Amino acid sequence: MTSTIRFFERDFAGTLFPLKTNLLLVQKHSTEISEYIYQKVLNDAHLEDNFLPQQRVYATKPRGHLRRTAKLDPVAEYFLYDVVYRNRGVFRPAVSESRRSFGYRFQEGQHIPVRIAYAQYKQELAECSSNYGHNIQFDVASYFNSMYHHDVAHWFEAKDGVTPIDANALSQFCREINSGRSIDFMPHGIYPAKMIGNEFLKFVDLYGPLKSKKIVRFMDDITLFDDDPGVLMADFQIIQKLLGQFALNINPSKTAFDNSVGDVKETLSEIRESLKEIITEYEEVPTASGVELEETDVEIENSLGAEQVEALLGLLQNDSLEESDADRILSFLRTHSDSLLEYLPTLFRKFPNLIKHIHSVCREVNEKAELSTVLLEYLKESDDFLEYQLFWIAAIVEDHLLGHGCYGDVLLRLFELTAKLKIARAKVLEIPVQDFGFKEIRGEYLKTGQSDWLSWSSAVGSQSLKPAERNYVLSYFAKASAMNFLISEGVKKCT
Repeated sequence: MTSTIRFFERDFAGTLFPLKTNLLLVQKHSTEISEYIYQKVLNDAHLEDNFLPQQRVYATKPRGHLRRTAKLDPVAEYFLYDVVYRNRGVFRPAVSESRRSFGYRFQEGQHIPVRIAYAQYKQELAECSSNYGHNIQFDVASYFNSMYHHDVAHWFEAKDGVTPIDANALSQFCREINSGRSIDFMPHGIYPAKMIGNEFLKFVDLYGPLKSKKIVRFMDDITLFDDDPGVLMADFQIIQKLLGQFALNINPSKTAFDNSVGDVKETLSEIRESLKEIITEYEEVPTASGVELEETDVEIENSLGAEQVEALLGLLQNDSLEESDADRILSFLRTHSDSLLEYLPTLFRKFPNLIKHIHSVCREVNEKAELSTVLLEYLKESDDFLEYQLFWIAAIVEDHLLGHGCYGDVLLRLFELTAKLKIARAKVLEIPVQDFGFKEIRGEYLKTGQSDWLSWSSAVGSQSLKPAERNYVLSYFAKASAMNFLISEGVKKCT
């Protein structure tokens, strides 16, 4: 169980919607959650206890596209990390040197960080581009949303070492979290789901008749390499038929033939070189006849100019930009600009899909009060924001701005904007700030007898109240459902 908690904790910050309600429950109340799952939810004698249908959410992608997924509640999320961790032996390394797949498994007791796996993948692509004359790049259209519950359940059940109990449990989980609908059930953005998605596609790597000299895969992004374009086209058609057996399709708009495999790292190196300047400095050197001035050439690195900033923003507009590359670009912008604050309004407006990466960059902003003002002005520009944006702006406030500037006004504006966005509002409510009317707002959710994200997050947001007052409020909230009771008991463990 401790290992499951550690797996959860290490992946938490990298997930799409990391609600601290789940983190608190897993850290402080995992024994009770585990007992509830394995003694009641998965027990046919307790028909009233099930995995709950999950809240639908949308993360942002480039050019206004949305990624549809579900935010798992604490019980469902803990179960997925636990069942995958205990069966981590199912998730294997690459098939061979000629059939390479990267990441989304455990190595030496820990899951391989996505950034490391992706760097290895990019390096492999670069080497193969040099070694082979032709390539085809493609990916599976809406892969996670197209996976079929029964296919995943049968795949897991067939794996060596998976017990019938775990096989049936995962099947029940997939069925119940999506109210029985057999597709569009797999949650995005959490490592155990990515492990399942990556390993499920290994049937492509294992298919013997494929003749390409090299097949390189990162989840559902696949590149075939060979010196004979006819071989590549034949394999490309075979793989489409293989995928079709599971109702999966290739995304035509992302298929590329003989596409050059570029590297953001190289572009950043070029920009860095352009910032370097040799200046002449004079140093006083003692000599026999006194002190003389001696010229020395010193290399300095200037701050980014307007042209370099535009180049970086141009890189960020690339539709195929990977998360690790976006982080690298934003980190470069942060490191080489006099004040990142001046670029943040542009980043907020032009790149809503990068708000999670902007959150991490904001850690380095020293002008906290000014940052809170920038956020408030941005939120006042419109009433039309995506849930993902508002969620991560709330995370910026919680993680970097509490106690600084107009952070209270930002939280109130976020609460106002999230009236129809349950997960973003839950993010605001779980922040343990009792001022600005939030104590009273949470009290309303806790007294109604409801059992949903708004009441659960309100319970977690009450953790900073004095224990007697907090426990009194939670005692009534706990009576509404088994989930309310679990969360109430977990919050009461906060000191």
